[in-house]
Amino acid sequence: MRKILILIALLFMAGCSTKFVYKNLDWLTYWYVDDYIALTDEQEAHFDKHLQTWLDWHKAQELDTYIAQLNEIKADVSAKNITPERVAYHQMQMLAHWYRFRDKIVPDLAQLAPMLSKAQVEELFNELAESESESIEKRQRRSEQKRKKRWEKNRINNLERWLGQLNDEQKTLVEQLYEQQLSTADLWYDYRVDYQAQLKALFEKPNRDAQFVTELQNLLTNPEQFRSQELQARIAHNKQFEYQFLTNIYRSLSEKQRTHLLKELDELIDDLSSLKK
Repeated sequence: MRKILILIALLFMAGCSTKFVYKNLDWLTYWYVDDYIALTDEQEAHFDKHLQTWLDWHKAQELDTYIAQLNEIKADVSAKNITPERVAYHQMQMLAHWYRFRDKIVPDLAQLAPMLSKAQVEELFNELAESESESIEKRQRRSEQKRKKRWEKNRINNLERWLGQLNDEQKTLVEQLYEQQLSTADLWYDYRVDYQAQLKALFEKPNRDAQFVTELQNLLTNPEQFRSQELQARIAHNKQFEYQFLTNIYRSLSEKQRTHLLKELDELIDDLSSLKK
């Protein structure tokens, strides 16, 4: 279920065509979810009804909010008003978009969950456990140097998506950020294992009654409660360096890069505006 949330959250990311994802979300959802659980025809029919309701709500209520924030970001870029405080503000706004979306669909997902059979539940958690195991094994096979290069490459690629080619100074800022950040990979793994264990224990209870739905809804809307204090502290530490990093990147932009960023923002705003029609 969390995978469904993540998929639809892609609507606010620009890694692939926003329009493509939005207009093909029904089959993309099943394509993604099918890796974890095979739904019956009856379950798909129930899910389809909710999916359309979520999309209608999202189009009517959320797209304007996204567009408003993108225009705010555009205004900050144009006015050269990028500071750690403004970066933090915009990231908090994006997180608020996610929370609103999660709060909207989780009650429906919790109501649908009792339809899952024991075999489907077992399949789901086996797939999740296998996915986690494969992920940690791949990470452990990489040397520290390879992890560093992989992280920096991903970060540079993401920045260049918005800014165009980075210069040497900007690539050095990326390298410095890596050294400033505290590792959270193992702590995130522990969190996910713990969280999935809590979900599995709930699904293994004999009754799928109103209490089950209430408990599941709480787990799905409050997963952060299972993050360790150490993880929370490292996240907070890393955020502060992230805010300063993005500020430094912005201050280092050439006029060409600034123009590229504004163009990318305009295109995303246009895409979201067209989806409202």
